[in-house]
Amino acid sequence: MSDFEVMGAKAEGISPSQLLSRLRSVRSGQVLALSAACVCGREHLEVAAEHALRAFQRGTNSANNVMMETLLFASGERQIARAQEKMSLKEGDDAVALVLFGASPAEVLQVSGLEQDDSVLECDELKLRRFGITAMEAGSVPEGLARDLVLERVAFVEILKR
Repeated sequence: MSDFEVMGAKAEGISPSQLLSRLRSVRSGQVLALSAACVCGREHLEVAAEHALRAFQRGTNSANNVMMETLLFASGERQIARAQEKMSLKEGDDAVALVLFGASPAEVLQVSGLEQDDSVLECDELKLRRFGITAMEAGSVPEGLARDLVLERVAFVEILKR
């Protein structure tokens, strides 16, 4: 399971538990669904998934499966409970970030009832704050590069795990 795809979607009128139940029925692979409220760009999730896959290849993974390992990296947290609190879908979330591990995007959309909308992955100042990047930190880098602070935290998880 070395291939993955990242996509954003709208989930209007679907509760998190209902959506997760639907996603578990995807037959072509596995799907990690996260709240897009803390996702700072497509690259954020791509880098997290790459780190997770590499951790499994090297035997340095903390979680039992690649989806949970990706969640850890995406959250910038070392503990699964904190990662879930930060990145999991919450009641009222209508923007969903998806990481598909071997799953067909068409099947995921059909089974889940989601509508693809990659714009929900775009980074903004509010998402940076939700992720935990302070105004001072964002101000310490050239304009437009604050998103790179998120990628730095993703990469830092590998060090935190040791």
